[in-house]
Amino acid sequence: MSSPWRSGLKNEGLEALFEIIELAKDTLPTEKMERAKKIAHMLLGSKRQRLYAQYEVIRTLPTRPNRPLLYLIPIIMHLPSSTRDCIRYAGDYIDLITKEMTFEFLNGRARKNSLGINAKALGRTESVPKDLVDKLQRFNNFLYSPGKHDFSLPGRRHRFTSKEAVLTIYIAVELGGRIKAISRLVREAVEKDNLYMIGGRWGSSKRVEYAGDS
Repeated sequence: MSSPWRSGLKNEGLEALFEIIELAKDTLPTEKMERAKKIAHMLLGSKRQRLYAQYEVIRTLPTRPNRPLLYLIPIIMHLPSSTRDCIRYAGDYIDLITKEMTFEFLNGRARKNSLGINAKALGRTESVPKDLVDKLQRFNNFLYSPGKHDFSLPGRRHRFTSKEAVLTIYIAVELGGRIKAISRLVREAVEKDNLYMIGGRWGSSKRVEYAGDS
């Protein structure tokens, strides 16, 4: 028989903040939303169910760019633990391709700006659908920024639940597909797969460095 503490942790794993659920509903097709919810349940099941669910999440990921998506794979294999790292690496993916999309349509310092700044700036161009801009802003406000800066939430043992981690990955993949569909530079960056360096080049102190042509 499981302890009350473990049962409470399992129940918490199936929770998700209202804002995250709403973003998922607004972003994901119904079948993907239902799939994500099923996987979240399986992650808290038997060892066999958990392993199946982990590989199902990995199969949703694009193959490029290697970084940060390659770093996300071993983190997924730790689910339902390591939820914060899942949020951060999925957010890094959206951050990097949003940098490139913003640079294409607005230029300026987009490749050095944060996701929040770029998402807000994209509201000034007609080249990016307002619906996508809104989702990028919500993704930043409720997932990526808290994933980097918030370390606790009253009433929770962990800042993010495993259900929120799964939903975040599904949302990131869906938003990434929409971004690639409208941005030539993003498609080029993803194809070249070496334009951005997470952590910078060897010996560099920069966390994110643009490694493509200026």
